[in-house]
Formats: sequence, C-alpha cells, structure tokens
Amino acid sequence: MPNIFNRLRRRDSLASSQAPIVGGAGEAPPANQRQASSRNWGPRAQTYANNMSRRSSSNRRSTSQRQLAAEEGAAGAKEKREPAGLLQPWRVIRLSLLSSWINVLLLVIPVGIASHPAHFPDVAVFVLNFFAIVPLAKILGYATEQLSLHLGDVLGALINAALGNVVELLLGILALVKGEVEIVQTSLVGSIIANLLLVCGSCFFFGGLKNNEQVFNAHAAQSYGSLLAMAILSTILPAAYNSLNAKDADLKSGLLTLSHVTAIFMLVVYIAYLFFQLRTHANLFSAIPIEDRKAAAQKPKRADKDEDKDEEGSPAAETAVVTAAASPVNPATAAASQDQIVAIEEPANAVEEKSNEEEEEEDDEEEEIELTLWASLVLLLITVGFIGVCAEFLVDSIDGLTTSWNLSRSFVGMIILAIVGNASEHYSAISVAVKNKMDLALGVAVGSSIQIALFVMPVLCILGWIIDQPMSLYFSPFTTVVLFITVLLVNYIIGDGRTNWLEGLVLIIAYVIIGVAYFLYPKDMDTSSTSLG
Repeated sequence: MPNIFNRLRRRDSLASSQAPIVGGAGEAPPANQRQASSRNWGPRAQTYANNMSRRSSSNRRSTSQRQLAAEEGAAGAKEKREPAGLLQPWRVIRLSLLSSWINVLLLVIPVGIASHPAHFPDVAVFVLNFFAIVPLAKILGYATEQLSLHLGDVLGALINAALGNVVELLLGILALVKGEVEIVQTSLVGSIIANLLLVCGSCFFFGGLKNNEQVFNAHAAQSYGSLLAMAILSTILPAAYNSLNAKDADLKSGLLTLSHVTAIFMLVVYIAYLFFQLRTHANLFSAIPIEDRKAAAQKPKRADKDEDKDEEGSPAAETAVVTAAASPVNPATAAASQDQIVAIEEPANAVEEKSNEEEEEEDDEEEEIELTLWASLVLLLITVGFIGVCAEFLVDSIDGLTTSWNLSRSFVGMIILAIVGNASEHYSAISVAVKNKMDLALGVAVGSSIQIALFVMPVLCILGWIIDQPMSLYFSPFTTVVLFITVLLVNYIIGDGRTNWLEGLVLIIAYVIIGVAYFLYPKDMDTSSTSLG
C-alpha cells in the first residue's frame, strides 16, 4: 500500500510540473490550482467532453431522422388523400360544412325559404334570408376556390374574379328586373364603401393590435388607387352632365347614353387590369417577404427591453463571468465547458430556425385540393341556386321592411344589403390580416371594391339597357360626394405601403358616420334623386 501511494504522489507531482503557469514569472500557483492539480482531472474531463459531444451529435442525428420520417409520412398521407367526388356526396357535404364556423347559419336556410310562401311578416322574411345568404356566400367562395385550383393559375384567377361578387350581382339582377333601380344603385355603392372603409378598416385595426406596423406592396396599392380613381370618374361625369341646363327629355336620353358608353369602357379597363395583374406585371402584385413583415410588426418596447438585457446581461451570466475570472484556466475543463455551451446554444438556435421555417411554410403553403372538378362545379351551381332564391325573397320584402321600421330605401341598400354581400369577405380579410398577411387582406377588400366598380356596376348598367330599365351611372350628389371622399381617404392611407391600428380606426369611424347620415336620409328624396324613372 505505501508503494502505491508513493507512485500516485510521483505521478501527481509530474502532472503538476507539466501544467501551464498561470501567474507571472517566479510566482507560485494559487492554492486552489494546487488542489485541483493534485487530482488528475484533465484526461477525465477530455474523455467526458468527447463522450458528451458524440452523444449530442447522435441525438441530433436521431432527432433529424425522426423529423424527416414524420415529414415523409405526412407527405405520403397527404398524397394518398384523394379529393372528394360526386360519388362521395356525404364527404363533399362534410367538407363544405366544415370549411368555416359561419356555416352554422345554414340552419336558417330552410326557414328562410319557407317564410315567403308561408306569408311571414316582411321583416321576418328579410331577417331570415339575410342570415341565410351569409353562409351561402362563404360556401360559394369555398367552391370557387376549389374550382380554380383545377383550372390553373390564370384561368383560376379569372374564375375567382368573375365569381367573387356573385351575391351582389344576383341581388342587383333580381332588383333590376323588378324595377328597383334605386336599390341596385345604392347597394352597389354601399358594397364599395363597405369594402373600403369597414373591411379595410377592420383589417388595419385588428391586424395593428397584434402587430406594431403592417407593410404591403406599395406598387399594388398605387394600382388599386388608380383604378378606384377611374371608378370615381365614371360617377362624377354623369353627375356633372345632369347639372347641365337642358330639356328634361334630352338630358335623360343623353345621361343614359353616356352611362352605357362609360360602362362599356369600364369593362375594357377591367379586362386590361386582369391581363396586367395576371400576365404582364404579375411581379408588381407579389407579397412582401416575411422578413420585412416581421421587422415592421415587432413592438418597439419589446425591442428596447431585449437590447437592455443584452447590454446589461442576466444575473446568471454575470455570475458565470465572475466565476470564470476567479477560477484558474484548465484547458480540458474549458473545452468541456465550451462544448456544453455549444450544446445549449445549438438547440435554442435550432428551435428559432424551426419556428422561422414553420412560419415561412405556413405563409407559402399551397391550398389543398379537397373536391374534384365536377364536385366543385355542382356545389357552385347548387349554392348559386340557393342564393338566388333567398335573394329574391329578400328583395320582395324590402318594401315591408322600410314601412315597418320606418327606414329609407337608401339606408337599406347602402348599409344593410352591402353587409350581406361582404360578410364572408369581412371575416376572411380580418383572419389573414391578423396573421400579418396584409397583401392578401388588401387584395380581398380593395380588390372586391374594384371588381364591383369596374365589372358588376357596368354589367348591370348594360343589362338595364337590354331589358329597358333606366339603370345609369348617375347617383345623387350626396352619394357621389360620399364615394369621392371614401376613395380619397383610402388612397391617402394605403399610398405609403404601411398601416397601423389608428388608420384602421379612422376608416371604421368614417363608415359609422356615413351610416348615420344615410339613416337620417330623407325618405321623400329617394326616388327623385337616385333614379331616372
């Protein structure tokens, strides 16, 4: 036993003599270093560090393999999932019903349809069919999206553009056939104003509550502003023409002719806009990169706090620095500590990179085809049929509603009917705005207004020309002023490509003020000021 202890002492003394000198020349090593050197921890620490490094590498490889296998399994399951066809009606119904929580209102449809032949009061008929059209519009949008996925990018975008405002188009056609020119005009202008002020304002407001600032493509916003200005021109010119001092017969004839010619050229502009957006200059309408959106959405207070923490340092970091400064430097121990620090930092970086990748994948995720081509088309036609029935009963009950509730027809067309057509778009736009996808939200809200102004309104004007109804692009001076101020305000807000919650609140309050003005609109001025009958 004494020989073994002597050998251990000689080995420890030899190891301590080969250790690097920490102090200056002629200085003896500190007591704690002598105590540490009396134990031969160097080879053990190196072996431990190597084992931990190999173990962490093995764990990372196994984790990566499991993630890759899970992704491949999910991809395989997704490929095996086939779209629902006409031979699977229950699956088609289930996918359609589960496409949105708004579809709970589908329970109102049979009651709304039965209310008219059952001679319910006009108020009840209007309210029931009002709520029945809302989920039908959502299902119509779902069927249109599924149909467009089968037709390719260009043709699919054209289908979306043509069917994006089917509710407004059906309401307008049914009201125009019944001679309700005033309802048609006010509902169209009301849809434009509701999209620009209420829908856009809600997107900016609720998106701004979650994000500091939201950015979107300024080039696309400028194009939207130019097209909205064109729509304003098409309504101001008939109003200015109507103020001329001429005979009533010549004035009405010339006003209708001017409206018909303007409507044709507006359709030309709309077709050119689609070709410009989808073919020649599609890059101008691309979404802002996710990095720029994240940078703009970051809250300033949080950024300042993070910088202060980085500059001052956490208590644990300061303790580690003091301990490291007071402890002697052992190369093996330092290597092991460095490996441990790297092992701690790497998972954190991996988590952050994974989070960024998931957000980018979610941002760029393509829509899945859930229905076949024929199933989408049949669902689209059935939904349009139900919307047509509910819209007809809705239009028939307007007179009873205005009498019972003592409302002006302008308020019904400008506010109430406009909300019917934009309910599903309102929900969709707010949902994507909260997710910081403002380009998509702006395309839904402002794009819908452009479509109504340059497509739906001219089509109904030409249809009135065909069926001999005095449908023109002339609106009352009050409505023309409201539309002009709305477009001017929205152009100011979206022109810089950035927005926040305050600008959204401004738009919402502007819409409320306009609603109050139309609620107080004189009822005896409806027919004489907005139609040419």
